[in-house]
Amino acid sequence: MLLAAGLDIKVLRMLVAIDRQGSLTRAAQALGITQSAISHHIRETERRTAVEIFHRVGKRLHLTAIGEELLQAAKTILGEVDRIEGDLALFREGFGPVVRVGTGAYACHTWLPHFMADVGTQGARFDIEILDNSLSFPLIKAVVDGKIDIAICGGEVDDRRVHRHHLFDDELVAVLPSGHHLAGRRHLEATDFAGETYLSYSTIPEKGFEDERFFRPARAMPKRWRRTGDVAMIVEMVRQGLGVSILSRWAVEPASRIPGLVLKRLTGKGLPTTWQAVTRANELKDSGAVQVATQLAQWWARSQRA
Repeated sequence: MLLAAGLDIKVLRMLVAIDRQGSLTRAAQALGITQSAISHHIRETERRTAVEIFHRVGKRLHLTAIGEELLQAAKTILGEVDRIEGDLALFREGFGPVVRVGTGAYACHTWLPHFMADVGTQGARFDIEILDNSLSFPLIKAVVDGKIDIAICGGEVDDRRVHRHHLFDDELVAVLPSGHHLAGRRHLEATDFAGETYLSYSTIPEKGFEDERFFRPARAMPKRWRRTGDVAMIVEMVRQGLGVSILSRWAVEPASRIPGLVLKRLTGKGLPTTWQAVTRANELKDSGAVQVATQLAQWWARSQRA
């Protein structure tokens, strides 16, 4: 299959395989072809497009700047192709298109099933598959690469390759054991965490959350940073006095009604954030992903008016 500018989808698969496998030899083994076949296809692509994809240094290949751009495009294109092929297989078996929703560490288990049930009663023509914090890649990248169709995430999303569907406004709050020496404060500042063990759900600081907006501006960080990928685990660890945390209010407020846990605002003005459903910017308006994201935004708007 030839794409624009003489690109062959086979070459895109080869580029991704080389990137993942780390060498031509291992890429050829993974694809079940010869190393010379890969070299031939790459040289032919460079000839047709009149651009150099790889720098050759001895026996090693290094992507050029345009080669890096092509690799990223290949991941996106192949992710879409794989997704469509999977949906076609489901259609042949009598199923509707699958919309894959990634939720990261916040599993959305307190409200997402209610939305899914409501959509189901409206005769939806697609199936929704939920992927939670078992994801081992950043959510926005997963959307762009086609691994998932919708990312439900908070904080700032500044990427032209995706489109944001606003869901609801929220705030970040401190989570403390009820007997903690800071539990009596009206609000907490970053410096209050200086002597604390901090429990975080993310292994990577996320844009728009506490690391960027709370700790770094104050140049104050907790003395110890312990990471875990499960919000329920964090809540129980806080309750047992093993540390403190900062979480989104909607995710932790149900647990705060159980004795042993208190929530405190961050700074005197609070630390607001928003949650959104993120889809690929190039999605068709009638695609399953856009329909689900739009219905989810409308569902939240109705819920807040009720």
